[in-house]
Order: sequence, then C-alpha cells, then structure tokens
Amino acid sequence: MGILKGLFNKKKKGGEKNMAKKKGDVLVKVGRTGAKVIEIALNGDRSVSAALREAGFAKKEAEIVNVNGVETDDMDMELEDGDRVILVKNIQGEKR
Repeated sequence: MGILKGLFNKKKKGGEKNMAKKKGDVLVKVGRTGAKVIEIALNGDRSVSAALREAGFAKKEAEIVNVNGVETDDMDMELEDGDRVILVKNIQGEKR
C-alpha cells in the first residue's frame, strides 16, 4: 500500500503550457503595434494567417506582417513554438 501512496493525486508541473505541447499545439504570440499581445495555441493549421484569425486580428491594407522581427508576405508560413507575429503600420516614404 505504501508504494501506491500519492501516485494518483500528483499534479504535473508546468500547467497549461505542458498540456498544450502534449496535444501537439504550438504557442505563439500575436499582436499589433501599440496594442496588447495575445498568446494563442495553434494545432493543425499553424500558418501566419491562422494565427491572426485565431487571435481576432485582420491585416489592414496599410500594415505589414513581422514574424520574429522579420517582414514577410508569406501568410502560409508555418509557425513554430514561441514565434511572434506582429502587425506593424507600413510607413512609406521617398527613397534616397
């Protein structure tokens, strides 16, 4: 009886993040410049467009997408755990 004591009441360390990884989810952060960043879990479709859709963001005409600080036009790019997708206002000007 002593061997089984406590086996069934143990809580796993790491909380929700461990549970998300077990299910095959990737956790990414999505936001817009000057707004709150949201952390979401993606499973299945892990594209930039899926992350924006899941977070409730729609890319505006005057915005560009940055993934981990690098501008991209590839809305089908597959995201990995820990990636950051940020919508940034596109500032255009004359080139020198």
